[in-house]
Amino acid sequence: MDKKWWEKPVRMLRVDYAPDFAAVREEDLDALAGSRREEWQINCEWIVGTPGFAGGGYRTTFKAEGYEICPGFENFDYLRSYTPYAHKHGISVIAYLNMHWYTYEFAEKHPGWEQITGAGQSYGRVNPLYGDGTTFCVNSPWREWAFGLMQEAMKTGIDGIFLDGPVIFPDCCCCPICRQKFQEQYGQDIPGEDWHNPAWKAFLDFREDSLAGFLSDAQKRVQETAPEGVIFLNAGSWGLGGWRVARDIQKTGPFQNFNGAEAFFHFGKHQNIYAALMAGKYLRAGDKPAVVFTHYMNGRWHYLNLPPGEVKLALAQTTAAGANPWWALINSSLTSQPQSNEPVREGCGLLEKHEEYLIDTESLAEVGLLFSSQTNRNYLSRIEALYETTGSGKEENLIVNMEKERRVDWPSRKRQCEELLYSASLGYFHALTRAHIPFDILLDQDLIPEKLSRYKTLILADAACLKESSASAIREFVQQGGNLLASFEAGFYDDQGDPVTTLWEPLGIERVDGLFPVMMGENYLQADSKHLGYGQGSLIERGAYALKVQAAENTEIPARYLEPIDKIYTPLKGLSPYPALIIHRYGQGRTAYFPEAMGHFFRETGMISAEDRISRMVREMNGSPIIEVDAPKTLSLEIYRQEKHNRIIIHLVNNTVDSRPVNQFLPLSGIELTLNLKETPRKVYSLIENSALESFEKDGFFHINVPRLSFYDMIVLDM
Repeated sequence: MDKKWWEKPVRMLRVDYAPDFAAVREEDLDALAGSRREEWQINCEWIVGTPGFAGGGYRTTFKAEGYEICPGFENFDYLRSYTPYAHKHGISVIAYLNMHWYTYEFAEKHPGWEQITGAGQSYGRVNPLYGDGTTFCVNSPWREWAFGLMQEAMKTGIDGIFLDGPVIFPDCCCCPICRQKFQEQYGQDIPGEDWHNPAWKAFLDFREDSLAGFLSDAQKRVQETAPEGVIFLNAGSWGLGGWRVARDIQKTGPFQNFNGAEAFFHFGKHQNIYAALMAGKYLRAGDKPAVVFTHYMNGRWHYLNLPPGEVKLALAQTTAAGANPWWALINSSLTSQPQSNEPVREGCGLLEKHEEYLIDTESLAEVGLLFSSQTNRNYLSRIEALYETTGSGKEENLIVNMEKERRVDWPSRKRQCEELLYSASLGYFHALTRAHIPFDILLDQDLIPEKLSRYKTLILADAACLKESSASAIREFVQQGGNLLASFEAGFYDDQGDPVTTLWEPLGIERVDGLFPVMMGENYLQADSKHLGYGQGSLIERGAYALKVQAAENTEIPARYLEPIDKIYTPLKGLSPYPALIIHRYGQGRTAYFPEAMGHFFRETGMISAEDRISRMVREMNGSPIIEVDAPKTLSLEIYRQEKHNRIIIHLVNNTVDSRPVNQFLPLSGIELTLNLKETPRKVYSLIENSALESFEKDGFFHINVPRLSFYDMIVLDM
């Protein structure tokens, strides 16, 4: 059966004529579409249906019965005029519809549409969107207005729509309609934020279900008009507090054709070097084609474009993740930077040339890393000492900060727990990527026996909140021979955030006595025996957050924490009775439990010992892996199977850069790949950077030498 266009690899571009959107009227539309195809090598273009500018989401660039036309488009129907030319040049057309930003004047014409806070105020009046504007409720009569607009857009002959929003903003929506719906469904009024109140968590469900319900109905209405019509929205990438805007790709995914989200580069902030790679892997976990949005604009300098190095890095990581690229820029930037299309033209040209290697690929990763949205939403530690944070221990001008601060309000506590989870997720992601250990990101919905059975090792990246059925599936996975790595409070709560002990038995935990004093620095653990490459008696740095856990009988304890030190430059106090690692045989499988927030420790400090303990533990549990790599840690790789063609494809990305923003890639050489294969490949070749590859068999393994990697390559093994 032939694939639909959106099921094949897509290369998306959005060029806005902001602030004068009507300037596109002056273009030769045929030549414009041709230039998009030839100069950018795209096969899908977004064009503006309602502007994402100055709250103009209620004005259209096309003829739509019952809707206000955007100034300058009175005699020019953008969608109907441009789409035939785009199709002529092999470009599918997506209309951008702004669904979250409206002027106050438009809102005043439609009372009852705005999102309302718990205090009864318009969210957009208290928190003006982009400094000036408001937003509407998905349960209000606005939804019918929005659905009508979508249907009018699909009548123009476009291939689909992208909804920029709606977003259910924090503390929303508490409008009369939402209050009535919540009352009917739950038998009570919408509560305020109280994480020990089940009604508050029910309200969070209500918000997420409202957004998913809006998208479900929108999809139905679009397909009534155009049965093949594509629809999707900004699903949100993995980050702090996605629950605050009611985003969960597990709920919205079934009602959209793509999972898409932003991985923008911003100047002057701490940058995640793997932002596009992580976004792509997370979005792909939602079992829909993934699109990573790269903001081509130069950070906050919107009328200029990104340096070529940042574009190349984003494109390589996005492709390696199995996702599709997307670029957005303002047309006038091409006047002062006429060559800024070059890295996209070159990169997307390579993707088009090698498109057959990007279709129907299945990850061969043997490790699953859980990114738990349930934990992101409902995790609030019940350990009171966690909120009693000791100072950083950082020495400045011979004065060391050891002050304590008690955080008692719900928002602060929730934010602290979110930051712990986010740092843990990034820490494990970075540690595994830098160790060249292929892994897939898993979602809560993936914790089922049939999905887990394909992995050797499951990692709970401090994923504290698990459904009972998920915990049971994990126990079964280990009993049948799987490996489980967990840390800190992973699995200590059910999906609603209430304490449970379901995973204590497989993890070898007898009880938890509390938390060591929270302090970054001057605390240690000691190896009792040879421990993950550390000799007996070796001191190893301990992170800020570590639990006092008693191990169950018949467990292995290769390292213990030292008694805590509350001041620097004081003698060590000797071993505590508490393990720093518990190894346990459970059924046919094995578990490893770090009572420490290991991912957080590595993410916050870059501590080499924390990175090594994570990667060495995974390697020890996995046994002989499908692939090993001899290369600097800055190389990242993904490995896939193409069953239809009986191929293995290895994506190599060189993340060795001079700085951020990327000005220069520092080439790698002499990369050695060692594969554990059941059969010998018939042919091995590079698609991009290397004309010839040396490969050979030795000691039962297949070896490939990659002489050079500038920034990206695909290595193919025909089996």
